[in-house]
Amino acid sequence: MEMITADFQGRSYPILIKADLLESPLPKEITSTLKDSRWVLISDHNVACEQLSLFELIKERSCLNIVISPGEKSKTIQKAEHILETMAENNINRYDGIIALGGGVVGDLAGFCASVYMRGIDWIQIPTTLLSQVDSSVGGKTGINLKAGKNLAGSFYQPQAVWIDPLVLNTLAENEFWGGFAEVVKYAIIKGENFGKWIEDNWSNILSRQPETMTQLIKKCIECKNDIVMADEREKGLRKVLNVGHTTAHAIEKLSQFQIGHGEAVRQGMLFELELASRINWLGLEKCNSYKELVKKIPAAEEEDIFPLSDLIREMKKDKKNREERISFVLPKEGNGIEEILLFPEEIYEIMI
Repeated sequence: MEMITADFQGRSYPILIKADLLESPLPKEITSTLKDSRWVLISDHNVACEQLSLFELIKERSCLNIVISPGEKSKTIQKAEHILETMAENNINRYDGIIALGGGVVGDLAGFCASVYMRGIDWIQIPTTLLSQVDSSVGGKTGINLKAGKNLAGSFYQPQAVWIDPLVLNTLAENEFWGGFAEVVKYAIIKGENFGKWIEDNWSNILSRQPETMTQLIKKCIECKNDIVMADEREKGLRKVLNVGHTTAHAIEKLSQFQIGHGEAVRQGMLFELELASRINWLGLEKCNSYKELVKKIPAAEEEDIFPLSDLIREMKKDKKNREERISFVLPKEGNGIEEILLFPEEIYEIMI
């Protein structure tokens, strides 16, 4: 079993990664955590159907089960209110906790509810998609969407534990798998060429979702993110590097009314922002093309929406990372560096037109 410790000034929790970790009977590392509290299981209809045995296994340990519709449209204040009211009606107290069983949407929403219910209760992440296993389940970001944009309401609230079983990915649809792989490529850009080479060398095993390879892949991504988040939990500086490709991605998601998944949006966003880095001479042509080739290993959506630059910029202007009427991008630089740059909307238009 691989174990990574997330430590935040004395507040620490384990991130466990192991093939068959979530098979029956559950290991003592899990049962010992679950035995002393009552747990609310929050999941979605996809997990309840496609991961039925896992869903039932965790359901047995829960006193209340709440199943939501899959997708970003469930990340609303109305859905959060429904969950909180349901918990209150069932006498969930501050010594109880929440288990988030699902992908990024379930984790964001369940974590948000845990952070505000009775001013904060324990919660546990059990991610079931590649995107959530390599990225969103770690770091303590929770959130819901507002009409004005994605994740504009939320909190930094660390879980009590994260339990990851790569075998869960065997039933994951191809588009969901590749959507998650966009975040893997993001980490390859952040970590530099060595991780990119490791991906190339292990490509056939990645395609077949070989358990040991996937365990190491997930571990590499989480180690990278965990080191960054422990140094900058609330995204005041270093943690911003995790937003590579995401300024554009969030704009694409919003323009598509969330019909384009987060991973596909990140794939498109990285291509846009790599081109931007090249055009402002932050990134040489050779390295830019190398990163683009890695991104292009991810199969594109069958019908890729192309949004006008003016529409993209309009949505980028709403990004919560922006400052002083300038749009924030986090871009790679020569020498394996990642830095933030702030650009006025008209500058972006002139550079990318």
